[in-house]
Amino acid sequence: MIYRYFMIAVFLFTVIVSSSDGKELNKHWTVTYDERFRIETWDNAITLDDSAKNSTTYTRTRTRLGTIWSPSPNVTLGLRLTNAFRYYLAPTGRDFSLNEIFVDHLYLKLKILSPLPLTCTIGRQDIMLGEGFIVLDGNPLDGSRSAYFNAVRIDWAIRPNHELIAFACYQEETDDWLPIIHESGQALIERPETGFGLYYRGKWSRRDIQTYLVYLKHDNNKNYTFESNVSTIGGRIVQPVFRSIDLAAVVEAGYQFGENGNNDHRAWGGYAYLRYNPKWKLQYFFLPVNLTAGMIYLSGDNPDTDTREGWDPVFARWPKWSEGYIYTQIKEETVAWWSNLVSFNVEFLFSLTAGANLKLTYHHLIAPYEAGTSSAFPGGDGNSRGELFIGKLSYKFDQSWSGHLLWEYFDPGDFYFDGADSYAWMRAELMYRF
Repeated sequence: MIYRYFMIAVFLFTVIVSSSDGKELNKHWTVTYDERFRIETWDNAITLDDSAKNSTTYTRTRTRLGTIWSPSPNVTLGLRLTNAFRYYLAPTGRDFSLNEIFVDHLYLKLKILSPLPLTCTIGRQDIMLGEGFIVLDGNPLDGSRSAYFNAVRIDWAIRPNHELIAFACYQEETDDWLPIIHESGQALIERPETGFGLYYRGKWSRRDIQTYLVYLKHDNNKNYTFESNVSTIGGRIVQPVFRSIDLAAVVEAGYQFGENGNNDHRAWGGYAYLRYNPKWKLQYFFLPVNLTAGMIYLSGDNPDTDTREGWDPVFARWPKWSEGYIYTQIKEETVAWWSNLVSFNVEFLFSLTAGANLKLTYHHLIAPYEAGTSSAFPGGDGNSRGELFIGKLSYKFDQSWSGHLLWEYFDPGDFYFDGADSYAWMRAELMYRF
């Protein structure tokens, strides 16, 4: 019954805000609302085995309703409620549930001008640093339902174009801190995590520089009998290459050290790419407006040592390079566990019309360390993970409506068991945002 009232309220709210002229109800209150509908279908992305007959098709609907109250320029209070549910078309027979209505945002933001220009954000909030290579998602197990952190964040504006960010967070396996309507015990992470970080970003001449130290501690529980911790020190540089053309080099790299139970943890990871925005004399839809070529390296674990050398994604377990391949990682480690991977990749972006663009991406994937045939999965005796092809058609109808079609195809290599099958993964999305 509560869901019926909730959906009726959302419908009425949509009608009201769609007919209004702006977001601001008055100079102190702002209302935010978005409705996202997706349908996803994929065959055997988890097992790479056609005989498993585990094709999956479902809809994903997410509703977010929030408000931001700013009684003064230096004080902001944010609140957002979210509901996300799936309806399975295949496999059949799965019970339908509208899932939880939970608090996605609840934070207090204070601007302090003296003695230092600080902005302090306390509470449940989203945090993305850089491209999200280290910090973006606090809840990898609930998919795109949420990405919040229970955190305290302090931003210090040292001087124009120079900023230092400090944050501390604590994440539980499930949400036990705030009220939930129709609680279903949605899993957020495998085990409790504590983290903190320092993140500097600044602009020096034409060069953007970011550097950071991020610490993450994994607690033990019934499934993990030991604690572990990892510290990541690294940086990111965006450097224009030529003044005459719009060509830039982007490099980010990090080194990890810590303990994994009684063993040491030492790992390397990073990416680099060249980004070129050509300036064509004549614009045609078949001429790319952006070209990118690069490499990703995430170290793997050497089975001949006691040290854990596999890259830990830290707070970045999200589909940053592929929406479908994160499912193949489930049986290898866990979902979106980006590790033991090398990618040589190219990407082309085409502007088809004023509101439509097409992005085509290719990854040649390698594993620094082979899995070994003693494991059931991946089970191969080589280092070639395979070939990944991605196409994404995006369209922006107006300021409120947008959508996309996403297609991925993966052809596995000898890193996987003999006879591993390819998979296809597709998604259609329609989004309304106010």
